Formats: sequence, structure tokens, C-alpha cells
Amino acid sequence: MRRSPSGTMTDSARRRTVSPVNRRRRDLAIDLGICAAIVAYGLPPMLDASVNDPRATTIGPLLLPALLVAVPLRRAYPLAAACVFAVGCVITAIPTFHQFRLVIAIPVAVAILFPLSTRAARSRALAGLAAILVGLVVVGATESVVPAFAGALAMAAFVVPTSLVVWGAGRIVRARERTAAELTRRSQQLERQREATAALAVEIDRERLAADLDLAIRTGLEEMIELASQDALDAADARSRFSRIELLGRESLDRMRTLLGLLRTTDRGAREPRPTLERLDALLAAARNGGRAVELEFEGERRPLGAGVELAAYRTLQHALAVVSGAADSPTRIRVRYLSDRLELEVLGSRVTGGAASAALMAARERVVAFGGSFSAETQPHGPHVVRAWLPTVPAHA
Repeated sequence: MRRSPSGTMTDSARRRTVSPVNRRRRDLAIDLGICAAIVAYGLPPMLDASVNDPRATTIGPLLLPALLVAVPLRRAYPLAAACVFAVGCVITAIPTFHQFRLVIAIPVAVAILFPLSTRAARSRALAGLAAILVGLVVVGATESVVPAFAGALAMAAFVVPTSLVVWGAGRIVRARERTAAELTRRSQQLERQREATAALAVEIDRERLAADLDLAIRTGLEEMIELASQDALDAADARSRFSRIELLGRESLDRMRTLLGLLRTTDRGAREPRPTLERLDALLAAARNGGRAVELEFEGERRPLGAGVELAAYRTLQHALAVVSGAADSPTRIRVRYLSDRLELEVLGSRVTGGAASAALMAARERVVAFGGSFSAETQPHGPHVVRAWLPTVPAHA
């Protein structure tokens, strides 16, 4: 929930937190207000005997709900509201077929047309438009203030262009809203991609730093061991060798401190527990939330492994999901096989190309090989892209 610097919710956040029940109540109150305004505008001329059929002055107002009931339906059921309006136009004409209700029918039709065109699909919106036009033509043919045949023609000449303008404006608004929603969805998808790429870049940097740390320590130690294992020729030679060993030790220690400092600055979630295969469900849920289809299968007897194996396996699958994608008809398939001496991982799906996928593939390969395992990635002929890895297993208590 977004808050202002003072700690209170912003107006936009407050609007987004309106519950569905409160929103429905608010919309119903607005619709009832529209009905009241239409009645207040149209009822006085309907009761005026000078412009209305004397036989309909007392009957016509009693039938107004047949027209007004369509207004509260227009948001949730726009096509049904249009059909109810058309039926109401016929019902309100029944007493004498010479009723004065023009000032009620047209505002109600306009109130229904706009949500009909913005909320309904094209076929349903066209059907609703046709129902409203038929209802208005019926009103024109049964009006008390215009001749029957001429009234129908005049009503059609007026309401058809007006209704088409309102309906077309609603379709334009609907198209813009759908475009905005699609742009929002793509922006969110790109944001998730950027976050995943940034996280992957951090992992790759840490892998490279770890490799540099291993190289720095191993090179220095090898030279120190070699100097210490040789027999000294004399006291001066021994002092020279010990001085060299001391210098190498200090240089290795300084470089190790520098690299460890860099590792600490790139350590994401240092206070969180290290991920294991028990947390694969959360990893797959995050992938599915991004619109991907992923299936997971375990083979063999699941058992706790060493922390290093668990972490390496989790990270390898995490990187593999950036290399392989899946859809609803062809999901990504992950197989985890527990064998007596190793853990085998297999990920099948469509190959993903690009810099991020190449970086993920390199990070997975380096992690597996550094742990003493084997890694491969290949695209089968007329088949899926397959990422395979195996890691030597170590008991959890080792």
C-alpha cells in the first residue's frame, strides 16, 4: 500500500482499496440518483394534460418503472439492460398506445448506451444497440405528441445518429482502456524481467568473485607449499624463502579480504535462510505468476542432502528456468532424480535466447562444475531444449 511521506495513504491508494461491496453500493446509489433526476425532469410534462393524452395522464406515470428498471442493470448486465429497456418501451405504450414518455425514454437510452458500448464485447454491444433503437422507434410510433407514422420516422432520424455517436464514443473509450491495460501488463512484465536480470547479474558477479577468490588463495598457497617443501641451501636462502612465503601470505590475505568485502556488498538477502530444494514450490509459483507453465517431477527417494548440494541444485534450477520457457500447451518440465551417489537435474522446454539467457546458462554451468558435477545444454532435433546437470551427493550430517 503506497503511503505519503507523512505516513498516510495517498488518494489513489485509498481509491484502490475500496471493497467490491462498497463499490456496488456506490454505483447503485449513483444509478438511483440518475433515475430520480430523470423522473424529476420527465414527470411534470407527463402529468400536463395540455400536451398529453387525457386518458394516459394517470396511467403513464405508474408504468415508468418498466423503463427505469434498466438503469441499475446497465453496469453489471448491459445487454440485459438494453433488452429490458426495449421491453419497457412496449409496456409503457400498452394502455392507449398513445403515451407521452419521450422525455423519459431518451435519457434512459443514453444512460444505457455508454456502459453497453464500453463493457460488452462487440457482438453483444451491437445486439444491445439494436434493442435500444427498436425500443426508441416503438416510442416514436406510440407517442402522444407526434403522429404515429411520422413520429416513428422522426424518432428514427433523430435517435439513430445520436445513438451511434454515443455507442461509437463508448467503443473508442473501451479500445483505449484495453490498450492501456495491455501496456500496463507489458510494463509489469518488463519490470519483472529487469528484476530477474538484475538478480541474475548479481549471482554471476558473486560466482566470478568466488572464482577469483579461489584462484587467489590456491595460487599463493601452491607457491608457499613449494617454497616450504624445498631444502634450504644455507641460512640466507632459508631467510629469503621465509620472506617470500610471508610476502605471499600477506598478499593472499589482502586480496582475500578485498574479494570478501565485495562478496558481502553483493550478498542478497544475507539474513534469509539459504534456499534448498524444499523451497522449489515457491520458485515455481513465482515462475507461474509470470505467465509460464511449469511441471515438477521427483524420482527416487527424497532425502536431505548437504547444504552445499541443496543450494547448488536450487540455484541451477533457478538459472535453468531463465534458459528454458514453457506455455500452457507445452509446459516446462523439471525432473529431479535422487540416486545413491548423485543428484540429477533435467529441465526441458523451449529455448530462450538473449543475453540474460546466456548469462544464466554460464552461471549454472560454473556453479555445477565448481561443485564437481557435470553440466550440459542442448537442443534435441525436432524436440525441446534440454538442460541437464548432476551433482555428487553428500549426506546432510557430513
